[in-house]
Amino acid sequence: MKSLLSDIASISAGHPFRGSIPETIDGNARVIQIRDLDEHGLINWHSLITTKITSRKQPDWLKQGDILFSARGHRNVAALVDKDTSNTVCAPHYFIIRVTSELIKPAFLAWQLNQLPAQKYYLKLSQGTAVASIPRSFVAATPLAIPPLVKQQIIIAMATTHLKEKQTLQAMITNRDMQMHGIANELLTNFTND
Repeated sequence: MKSLLSDIASISAGHPFRGSIPETIDGNARVIQIRDLDEHGLINWHSLITTKITSRKQPDWLKQGDILFSARGHRNVAALVDKDTSNTVCAPHYFIIRVTSELIKPAFLAWQLNQLPAQKYYLKLSQGTAVASIPRSFVAATPLAIPPLVKQQIIIAMATTHLKEKQTLQAMITNRDMQMHGIANELLTNFTND
């Protein structure tokens, strides 16, 4: 089945901070900012700052299953909020995508938004501007394919395994690089001592 993002999800803006977000030790909210997301769409929960939100209106706290979508800059990454997030908001640079249909799993939607067809769609929309920014209406019009839920679950499992394999391989490469640097340093040290 084919669909548009707006047919299966609501889209809202992140918390409307004005200017920079001040870090406060005794704050009442944690904030997900652009720097807290990696290129794979994973949120670094340990790097979140705490700030004080003083608006009269209750913030739109993030919920497990929400998807954060970065529509500014040249990195349009979708990140699944995959854990309970009491008192957490996101910066206004994000759109919050909240699934409203039982036909699609949030994890599958986040995965699909990060794949090449959706990324090509966003790239085409953002070309020609100094600072790329995709309006909400264009994000809402993102074309999607919605397979049966069983197939979505299989794809989510494959994507999770794929990411773990990439992380393991990268750790092995980093380890080998350190080993080779150590050998080179040892050779140079021994050479200069002779």
